Amino acid sequence: MAKTIALAFGIIYTIVGVLGFLPFAGGTFGMTPAPLLGLFYINLAHNIVHLVIGVSGLLMAGTDASAARYLRLFGIILLVIGILGFISPIETRIDSFLPIAGWDRWLHVVSGVIMLWGASTAVKAPQPA
Repeated sequence: MAKTIALAFGIIYTIVGVLGFLPFAGGTFGMTPAPLLGLFYINLAHNIVHLVIGVSGLLMAGTDASAARYLRLFGIILLVIGILGFISPIETRIDSFLPIAGWDRWLHVVSGVIMLWGASTAVKAPQPA
């Protein structure tokens, strides 16, 4: 299950990263936030982060162990960023670099929780006796 979840997140985040550069989808090549698909604000840095998360997922989805590492690492990162987005003074500072307001906060929290759950589903390799 961890491999499937890592692959799904890899595909989704790669698509979102690419869409973030396409003007007809609301994308941008600049640092000024723009609403991707009219819902989630993104900028150049955010697009690059999405591509890193996506490509990492595609590369790490091959084995349960690597998929679990990917899901655990980015699950924690996304969960922390999402939670920090709810803390006004911190959100203001983060938002100037990575837009993380409105629905973005919830999307990051939910993504983080799903990724951490996915990491917990990884099949453990048997330990030698």
